[in-house]
Amino acid sequence: MIMSNQTAKHVYKNSSEIPVNADNSIVIQQESDFNFSGNEYRDLFRQSFATAFQSPVWLDELYKQLAPNRGATKIVITGRDSANGSLKFVLPLITRKLKGITLLESADLGVCDYSAPVVHQNHLDQLALTDDLKSQIKKEIGKFDIIRLKPVRDQSRMEWELFFDGTFEQLDFSSHEAALGEDYAVWREDNFEPKHRKKIDYNIRRITNHHESVSFDLIPANECGEIITKIQALRAGRFEGDPIQQDFVLSFYKKIAEQGQLEGFARTYVLKADGKFVGALFGLTNDKTHHGMLMACDYNAFSKFAPVFSMVDLLMADWHKDGGRICDFDIGDEPFKPKYGTKPVKLFKMTEAVSPKGKLALKLLETANKSI
Repeated sequence: MIMSNQTAKHVYKNSSEIPVNADNSIVIQQESDFNFSGNEYRDLFRQSFATAFQSPVWLDELYKQLAPNRGATKIVITGRDSANGSLKFVLPLITRKLKGITLLESADLGVCDYSAPVVHQNHLDQLALTDDLKSQIKKEIGKFDIIRLKPVRDQSRMEWELFFDGTFEQLDFSSHEAALGEDYAVWREDNFEPKHRKKIDYNIRRITNHHESVSFDLIPANECGEIITKIQALRAGRFEGDPIQQDFVLSFYKKIAEQGQLEGFARTYVLKADGKFVGALFGLTNDKTHHGMLMACDYNAFSKFAPVFSMVDLLMADWHKDGGRICDFDIGDEPFKPKYGTKPVKLFKMTEAVSPKGKLALKLLETANKSI
C-alpha cells in the first residue's frame, strides 16, 4: 500500500530537523520473510531509538527458535520509501491464538525487557504527517481481536502511538538502571549504598586472599555456548518457571551469546578462582547500555564469598572501562538493585480490543479480575 503525507498528527521534540518532503510516499506491507540479519535492517537499527531487544541477532533468533515453540506467528510490517525501497520503519510483531481469540503482540514472548518499533530517527516527523498510517497497517496485518504491546519505555511508547490506536497504562513494576559517571571509582563511592559497597569490597578481599589467582574475564565467542549451558545447570531448581530450563530457550540464549559476542550485541563474563568456575554473567549490549540477563554461581563451593554481588560490580567497572555508560538491571523491583545506584524507569503497556469478540474477552477477564 502506497501512502503520502497529509495533516500532522504528532510532533516529537527529539526528531530530526531534516525537512520532510511532502511528495515522498511510503509503501506499507507485511513481509513474512523479512531478514533481520541483513544489512538494510542493521542500518535501520543503528539509526533508530530501538533497544537491544530489537537488535538483528536477537530478533532473528527469536523468530527462528522461540516463536515456533510458543505457538506464535511472525508478523513483520515494514514501511519503505516508494522511490528507492529504503526502510523507514519495521514493526516486529507476532500473533497467537488464545481460546479462539487472535492476539496481536509486540515480539516479546516472555524474554524481552523492552518492546519497541524500529524507526529511522530522521523519519519520525514524516510518519507523524502520513495520512491513514494506522488503518493501512491494520489492513496489512489482517484480522485480530486484541492488541497488546509490552513492556514499553516512554520513548518507545510515543513511537508505537504513530502506528496503533489505544491507551497506554503504566505498569505496576519498573526497570532499573544506573547511569555511570565519568570516573567509575568516584561514581561508585557516591552512588553505591555504603554498607553494600563495603560488603562487596570485603568479599573481594576474602576470595582474593583465599586463592592464588582470581580472574573476571569477558570470554571469547566460541566458549559462550558452554557457559550458557553451565548457567542453565546451576540455575536448575532455583527459580520457579525459569525459561532457560527449556531446551529451545537454552538454544536461543546460546546462539545470542555466541553471535552477539561476535557482533557486539552481547557479553558473557566468567569469574574463576585458581582456575575453577565461580560464576558467570550474560547480558545484551547496545548504544553504551548493558542489559543484565542471566547470572549463576557455584553456591556449593563459593557461597561464603557472595560472588554474585561482586560480579555485578566487576561487570559495571569493566563496561565503563570499555566506554559503556548505562547498566540496566532488568525489569522488576528487587531490593538489591538500588544498592548499586540504580533509578527506576517507568514501563507501560497497551491492551486494546479491536473486535466485538476481543471486547467481550477483555470484559470477561476484567470481571474475573484477570489480565490477558
